[in-house]
Amino acid sequence: MGPSNVRGRTVAHMHQMLATATATAVASCTQPEVQQTVTITPLPTTSTTDTSTAVAPPPPPTTSAIATASATANATSLPPTPPNPTAGYLVVDMLPAPARCLGVATSTKTTARFRRDGSGIVLDIAVTLPATTSLGAISFTGTAATVWGGTIVTSTVQPHTHVASARVRPLAAASGNVSIGVTFEVSCGSAGVGQLAVTSTFTAPATESTTAHVLVHDY
Repeated sequence: MGPSNVRGRTVAHMHQMLATATATAVASCTQPEVQQTVTITPLPTTSTTDTSTAVAPPPPPTTSAIATASATANATSLPPTPPNPTAGYLVVDMLPAPARCLGVATSTKTTARFRRDGSGIVLDIAVTLPATTSLGAISFTGTAATVWGGTIVTSTVQPHTHVASARVRPLAAASGNVSIGVTFEVSCGSAGVGQLAVTSTFTAPATESTTAHVLVHDY
């Protein structure tokens, strides 16, 4: 078998393969289209009237819930309470100012004696100031004396003098251990103006023989 026969057979085989491929392509092109059927379900129709069910409102809050909410609101709306700067300390009265006529009382001579006048028992008080002290010249200012625990009958207080007196009537209802106080205004040199308080303590009702104890304080 010559080469020409081999070549002929090969060409014939290639022609056969090409014809087969062409026939297959034509057959696929002429095949009718596959139709698919799709079923469309229409949406349900609704009426124009709103048939939706209303949602029930939440139940009202309980008393404890209201109180808790109120307390929370108050806690958030009010500013915090500042700390008490005086916590742990006691509030006490202020100390009195130092006496301007300090030391004058110890140098003053005072007497107190009960007497009877036309209206009853009275207490005569006499006060004699020292001529001078470490504060300088001492004298009465001339201001009228004041009294507590009784009533003034008469008083003698002259300015720039060293002697003053007061007659005091005890209170009619007084009984037991009682006190009468008389206050005189005094000029205490460079210290200014102070006060001299004379307090008499006795047992009421008093008689001419009742002893009147006297204490003198300077202010």
